Amino acid sequence: MPQTGYVLSGIHSSLASDLAEHHYLVAITGWYIAKLIRQSGGKINTERVLEICLIHDLGELFGGDIAMPYAKANPVARKLAKQFERENQKFLTGFLAEINQVQLLFRDALDVKSDEAIVAKVADYIEVTEYKNYIGRLTDGDVAMVVKKMTKMLEGLKNKKVRSTLARIIDEWSVAILASSEIELFEEAKKL
Repeated sequence: MPQTGYVLSGIHSSLASDLAEHHYLVAITGWYIAKLIRQSGGKINTERVLEICLIHDLGELFGGDIAMPYAKANPVARKLAKQFERENQKFLTGFLAEINQVQLLFRDALDVKSDEAIVAKVADYIEVTEYKNYIGRLTDGDVAMVVKKMTKMLEGLKNKKVRSTLARIIDEWSVAILASSEIELFEEAKKL
């Protein structure tokens, strides 16, 4: 399923990634962030972060998503999109019924209240922003919007060490992505 929200953001459908690519990249980003948090002494359940990352957009499987700027501009559409996604999660739960607490996992992914869900959502925002950067469609406004959303989410973190580490990660990432240049991948090797 292509990520249709990119099309609503003005990105041609031929450049849009799909949910499989997105979930994989969010999972690897979430895993990496959780590892950094644990390395700094924060208490986070890395397995739970990965689980949330792997299923966080499965409810979009049957109809796609809507772009963050559009959702922000149209709260009614955002509410309806979340209802649609929640209904699809209910349907998918029937296929995943043998997995303990799959309903709680889906709810956590959509409602974003636990520390693990917040880390997974930060990974989601980072991946989407990195993707827009990769295809050359990232603006400073995109970064500002995502950083504002991620920074607001820090308030919901229960563990102070998780909060301080994630705040540092967000800060360092935002500086790096704004400073990223469009150097050809092997430009430095060509000089050798």
